[in-house]
Amino acid sequence: AYRAWRESAWTDQVPESVFFNDVLPYASINERRDNWRADFFKRFRPLVAKAKTPGEAATQLNRAIFGRVKVRYSTGRPKADQSPYESIEAGLASCTGLSVLLIDACRAVGIPARFVGTPLWADGSGNHSWVEVYNKGGWHFTGAAEPTGNQLDRAWFLGRASKARADHRKHAIYATSYKPTGQSFPMVWLPEATYVHAVNVTARYLPKPKTPTGPDAKVSAVAMKSLGTWLSQPRDKRPPLAKQDFSKAALTKADAAKARTQLWADHVTAIRKDRAAEMKARVLSHGNLKMPFHYHVYGKKPKSGRSLYISLHGGGGTTQAVNDQQWNNQKGLYKPAEGVYLSPRAPTNTWNLWHQGHIDPLFDRLIENLIVFEDVDPDRVYLMGYSAGGDGVYQVAPRMADRLAAAAMMAGHPNDSTPHSLRNIGFTIHMGGRDSAYNRNKVAAAWGQQLGSLRKADPKGYAHLVKIYPNKGHWMDRLDAAAVPWMAKFRRNIHPDRIVWRQDDVTHSRFYWLAVDNKNRKGRSTLIASRTGQTIRIETSPVKRLTIRFDDKMLDLDKPIVVQSDKLTLHKGVVPRTLATLVTTLAERGDPRGVFPAEVVVEWPKTAAR
Repeated sequence: AYRAWRESAWTDQVPESVFFNDVLPYASINERRDNWRADFFKRFRPLVAKAKTPGEAATQLNRAIFGRVKVRYSTGRPKADQSPYESIEAGLASCTGLSVLLIDACRAVGIPARFVGTPLWADGSGNHSWVEVYNKGGWHFTGAAEPTGNQLDRAWFLGRASKARADHRKHAIYATSYKPTGQSFPMVWLPEATYVHAVNVTARYLPKPKTPTGPDAKVSAVAMKSLGTWLSQPRDKRPPLAKQDFSKAALTKADAAKARTQLWADHVTAIRKDRAAEMKARVLSHGNLKMPFHYHVYGKKPKSGRSLYISLHGGGGTTQAVNDQQWNNQKGLYKPAEGVYLSPRAPTNTWNLWHQGHIDPLFDRLIENLIVFEDVDPDRVYLMGYSAGGDGVYQVAPRMADRLAAAAMMAGHPNDSTPHSLRNIGFTIHMGGRDSAYNRNKVAAAWGQQLGSLRKADPKGYAHLVKIYPNKGHWMDRLDAAAVPWMAKFRRNIHPDRIVWRQDDVTHSRFYWLAVDNKNRKGRSTLIASRTGQTIRIETSPVKRLTIRFDDKMLDLDKPIVVQSDKLTLHKGVVPRTLATLVTTLAERGDPRGVFPAEVVVEWPKTAAR
């Protein structure tokens, strides 16, 4: 199997995961296990020697092998579930046996192929089996011993397949999978067997949108019905939603909004169940580290939800007792007119207690929990801190700016952080003019100048307020409390028209409507993107591959979107709303406003300058 894959012209077109699941396996269903691979490699490899893609090779095999092995379709075959050699010996095979034979021939020469079928057509006319082949990044179908020239995705059964029902066990269309999927392939010739894994691929065979002006309402409705079926199952019995074929179907704007609401309600139920104990204990964990927290709730809750103020204590590289005392002091240091005032206890007693790598996921979890348990408005989250807590604000606010509306730094030092990522939040600095330790006062003034320069160059961004109190030292006699009402004026904009994303040494995978994979999480790199109408412009990018997320509040998702970088057009076309993108972006943050229904991945050519 490895030899066939590696020696083929399409090696780089077949991901390793697809090879493992759809080339390497020795069987498709419950057929007799034959030792066919070496024999078929020798017999059929010459037939595809000049093929450049797995799809081209598969159509060539479908046209040639059945005549060579002298097997034809017949209801007079010995049995339905024949192995390839059983079919060759009989010279006759059902659609099931023919499909098994073609799949094994494909796999023998390195073509990813899988068994597909329906237990019963929706019109009650019987069952049927056929083959899907992986080609050009996706799955395409063909009927075994029913070649359509050099074309895939053509077959006599398209009319019947278009009426399949994804939510009906008997009338859905399934593809086999070697790896477990949470559901089984319904073999009508062996109905009691459940050991063949499957994925529901019905959505691929349903009618496509008739016009380019928007998704097909019927296809969207089928996907929504499938979502309802998926949600009705116990959580521990559900297969991953993003891996189900119906999750890739294009949704209408209205259905995407309904799906967002349903998925969020399901998420809330899960969080309330799974995290009740940690909220009651007031302790979050990350690996072996624990972060206790304390909070008060002030004022009347607005209709949109409460504000959340995360207030970081000072201390740092000292004893646990001193840091505990600083935490206790922070608990009552500020009192907002409205909102949840929360003071966490740092997990460590180190000098950098608030800006190590474990802080970001802990704060993410903290915000996610408070949104659910205290009805916090995710667009009104504020970060503040004093002394070593201020150090943390300098560092964490730029890293987590897309989770914040504003941040306030009191009496801290930025160390190696920069303000560039603060473009879309409010940021205020409060410092005693005599607080000269570590040059805090001078550095605070310098940061104020940097923010002023950034604001001048980009007048719609970098809202800031810098207060240096001339006669105050490290303790400002609570004059810094003015930061609380100043921050309260700001609401987060999760869909800004311009993003400046400068990664720190602690890197993140997403920022507002941009995301990168792990290979492209580059420390100290800067990515700038802007949005005007239906066009996204990547002004600077240190990455080779970038994911751009979209929401109907940003632009019209039923019209083409253009992504440009310098003179390159990286994408032009409609980007569909899907359940897969909704559930993926929800799972990343547990933030109902940070859920996106559509995304596109763009890549730069190797020779393109960025």
